[in-house]
Amino acid sequence: MTNRLSRALERCVSIEDLHRLAKRRLPAPMFEYLRGGAEDERALRNNCEAFSRVQLIPNTMRDVSRVDTSTHVLGSDIAMPLLLGPVGYAGMFHHEREIGAAAAADKHKTFYSLATWGSSTPEEIGVASAAPKMMQLYIPADRERAYALVDRAKAAGFTALCVTVDTPVQGSREQAWRMGMPPPARMPLSSYLSILGHPQWLFNFIKNRPIAGVSLFDHPPSPQEMMEAGPAKDLSFDDITRLRERWDGPLAIKGVLSTQDARLAVEHGATAIILSNHGGRQFDAAPAPIDLLPAVVDAVGERAEIIVDGGIRRGVDVLKAIALGATACMIGRPYVYGLAAGGQAGVERALQILKDELERNMVLMGVTRIADVDGRFLYPMRGSVDQRNPDERCG
Repeated sequence: MTNRLSRALERCVSIEDLHRLAKRRLPAPMFEYLRGGAEDERALRNNCEAFSRVQLIPNTMRDVSRVDTSTHVLGSDIAMPLLLGPVGYAGMFHHEREIGAAAAADKHKTFYSLATWGSSTPEEIGVASAAPKMMQLYIPADRERAYALVDRAKAAGFTALCVTVDTPVQGSREQAWRMGMPPPARMPLSSYLSILGHPQWLFNFIKNRPIAGVSLFDHPPSPQEMMEAGPAKDLSFDDITRLRERWDGPLAIKGVLSTQDARLAVEHGATAIILSNHGGRQFDAAPAPIDLLPAVVDAVGERAEIIVDGGIRRGVDVLKAIALGATACMIGRPYVYGLAAGGQAGVERALQILKDELERNMVLMGVTRIADVDGRFLYPMRGSVDQRNPDERCG
């Protein structure tokens, strides 16, 4: 890492700073594909705005000379209740790919999740990180292909499995499509000029030639192979039951938003529910996961861990989710902004920023352990939090 990059990362004191640095370092179409959401991007905006509607009451005059952010989730002890979620084709954002992100997660002793459509293999991630790892899975029409990936992940040392269920069809990410992302969208001249205007990114991209889908295929897949391996439209809860018969570790279902789906997922073998609207990239009318958290906790919280994905930009957001009943949180864009800004070092910076914010806000709340963060800190107190006006609740 050059001194110039090191100084640029040191000047980043928030995830928003990394967001701006990533925007400078990425060509416009690649950055827009990372940043954007579906259609009018209402769900994307609401994910973050929903956290601002949650307030915490601090306790004062407590001994906060030592703070412990560690917790236990998905069968593993981790240093903080923040997991790196699956993001497809990370090689498009930086030449260190998923390997750099996994190594950063290892340094911070937290979960890294490899995407089915990643540009690194489970075997590479197994070498890059000794920390707990989760394999994300889209179940295709050919179920045996999914089972083969599960077996590879297990052999590579992955300890948890995450099935994403909210993508029977790709959401319409209109802003990215207008800029030519993803293929086969037609790229306008302005996008080509932006790529040429980022020679360092272009040089590394050409030199390293990251390939989407090697996580699933272990070889450069053809366009036809990729189309055939897309998420099945006939996915059902019975698939979760069959998967549970092959996988004896923690099994998370990602993309659940309703209490009914949460109950069914648990009944069919899920040990964790990841409340997620895919970062606002799928169904633009979906509510923010944090708004649905209390109801899902009431429905299945005693039978499954609840992980919140979407809208987390500050360490205090993690505390808000835990106060509402979450076990942990998951991030996507925040750490990929770091990856785009500076590879592994950028991801490390993103995690350090969030860890520092988490610790500082715990001190300000007057709490020293994650296990002690609960509904007593909420304003209004838990029990009345979800009695807000429905219009306010759903943005």
